[in-house]
Amino acid sequence: MADVMDPRIRAAIERACADLTIEYARSIDFRDYDNIVNLFTEDATLTIGQRLEGRAAIVAAMMQRPGELRSRHVISNVFVDVVDDKRARGICYLTLYRHVGPESLERGPAPLHGPAAVGHYEDSFVKTEAGWRIKHRTLHLAFRDPAQLQ
Repeated sequence: MADVMDPRIRAAIERACADLTIEYARSIDFRDYDNIVNLFTEDATLTIGQRLEGRAAIVAAMMQRPGELRSRHVISNVFVDVVDDKRARGICYLTLYRHVGPESLERGPAPLHGPAAVGHYEDSFVKTEAGWRIKHRTLHLAFRDPAQLQ
C-alpha cells in the first residue's frame, strides 16, 4: 500500500504552489522582474509564445516589455496536484488585459477594449533548497484578440 501524505503537508504544498502562480501575475504586472526570476528554478523553462530556457532568458524577455505597456494578468481556477513531497503540477486560468500607449504611464485608468487573451498556464513545480519553485510554465491560449496581441 502506498504511503498517504499528511493532509496538512499536502495543503501546505498546494498553497505554496498556488502562491507562486499568483506572485508571478503580480510581479509581471508591476514590473518586479527581480522577483519573477526568484519564482523559477535555475534551469526553468517558460513558454509564452517563445520558449525561454533558464532564469537569465526569462528576465531578459521580461525586460524587453514595452515601457508603455500596462497589463493585468487575472488568475483564476488555480488547481495544484501534489505528486509527492518534492513535485507538484498545476493549472490556472488566465484572463489578460493590456494596453500599450502613453495612457499607461498616467495614474488613471487606461482605455479598455476587452481581454487581450484568455487561456491557461500549465505548470510543474519542484521543491528546492530555497522552497517551492516553478520548473516549467507553459501558456496555452484559448482566445486571443489579434488587435492587442500579435
